[in-house]
Amino acid sequence: MNERRHRVRGLREAVAFAAVCLMTFAAVACIGVLILFRPGADKLGITFSSSYSQDLDLNPEEVFTALVGDLGARRVRIPVYWSDQETAPGVYDFSALDSLMQIASAHDVEVTLAIGMKVPRWPECYLPAFVNGMNETELNAAVYRYDQALIDHAKVYPALVRWQVENEPLFPYGDCPTPSLERLTHEVSLVRGLDTVHPVMLTVSGEQEPWLDLSSIADTIGVSMYRFAYNDVLGAVAFPYSPLYYRVHAIITKLFAKDVVISELQMEPWFTDDPQKPESMVVPFTAADFVDHMDFVKQTGIHEVLLWGAEWWYYQKVHGDPSLWNIAKQVFSESK
Repeated sequence: MNERRHRVRGLREAVAFAAVCLMTFAAVACIGVLILFRPGADKLGITFSSSYSQDLDLNPEEVFTALVGDLGARRVRIPVYWSDQETAPGVYDFSALDSLMQIASAHDVEVTLAIGMKVPRWPECYLPAFVNGMNETELNAAVYRYDQALIDHAKVYPALVRWQVENEPLFPYGDCPTPSLERLTHEVSLVRGLDTVHPVMLTVSGEQEPWLDLSSIADTIGVSMYRFAYNDVLGAVAFPYSPLYYRVHAIITKLFAKDVVISELQMEPWFTDDPQKPESMVVPFTAADFVDHMDFVKQTGIHEVLLWGAEWWYYQKVHGDPSLWNIAKQVFSESK
């Protein structure tokens, strides 16, 4: 009789232990699923290009003030164009950048400065005229000298939170010199040697490049996200990737880099020429597309997302179509 009681008690204890293990596993699994599939895009920002603003016949300071003031963007990536900063060897003019950074500080904006010879917006490489005819060694020396002058000047900006060194530097796109990992590595080392406070971001094409190649030398990896592209042969081409593609890549990349952000989320039409010419718009972009792209990026789980095309939203607004501006303003009001 006692033996039977012991067996029953032992069976109950085994069942209870198994139940506890099962519940613990289920709880851990639920937490894992919540972490793995949590929504992203809760930290929004924009890229702001003074060059693109001028191409649209807009005043850059006016556009930037509207974007951080009325629109409410609190994270901004600013490409710093070499050709605007150094007009002659060793002759620098950072006054326009100073003005933008002062506006950013006044609105508590966190700024990422994209520096080097290749930065966002076509033709990608904004090289000063005096480098024409230089060989690779001379060109590298010139960009290192420029980087040092810019970093020494800009690292004290209160609004600065991060450097981006070059833009998709190993992706052969734009009117640019041949990509060079050696040059990029030297530039990153230069930034780290001159500024020990602000982290470094390196960017890749989210659809057309490996994400891990630069993770060993960057604090943050920024990836572009394009839902469609265009070429003269095929016309508009949709990329086939799902949000899961970006989510899985981000999880893997974060094993090697501290963070992954969407550095460029497509949020404007595709132009083949002057954006002010209606015939150059080969793929339109509507407020419904804006909502669709936001829904897509939220499913990736990537938290920080910098939207691309804010200058165009403002251009449309001042020319009588505020639809993109209004939906963007609503989206930014809901972000952190």
